[in-house]
Amino acid sequence: MSEAFAAFVPRARIEGLARTGQPHLRPIYAAMTAGAGLLMVRQRSGRFMRPDDPRFVAIVGDDTDCALGPAGFHAKSMRRLLAAARSVAIIASDIEPAVYATAAAGALLGLSSVIVETRPEQEGAWLDLVKREAPTAALLLVTPMEGSA
Repeated sequence: MSEAFAAFVPRARIEGLARTGQPHLRPIYAAMTAGAGLLMVRQRSGRFMRPDDPRFVAIVGDDTDCALGPAGFHAKSMRRLLAAARSVAIIASDIEPAVYATAAAGALLGLSSVIVETRPEQEGAWLDLVKREAPTAALLLVTPMEGSA
């Protein structure tokens, strides 16, 4: 496990989360036990540093009752995070466990992934930001079906 991440959560706790945590996050926790990192960014959390080690998954949580879109996050920090991403997924619908498992697998291969969890009304703003700041990253858009949001 990366030194930067090992200092925050005891290994035994991460191993436990890999077995019993929220099902969609279990693959990421399992990847952490093998050296990958996890960065979780909340709305209005201010400046943050992207991991130095490219083996990471970043989850940007913009899926609260009031999604703020990119404006709810530190702009320069988001630009740096997205610039480092090899893949970006924007989830504007229900949780899709395969997205998290794929990001975890990528992290184990040395590929940084960003997962943006948002609401349908902010999907376009996030897509615009990702296209501008991570133009070469693989992009996955998980959007609600018409009439289901």
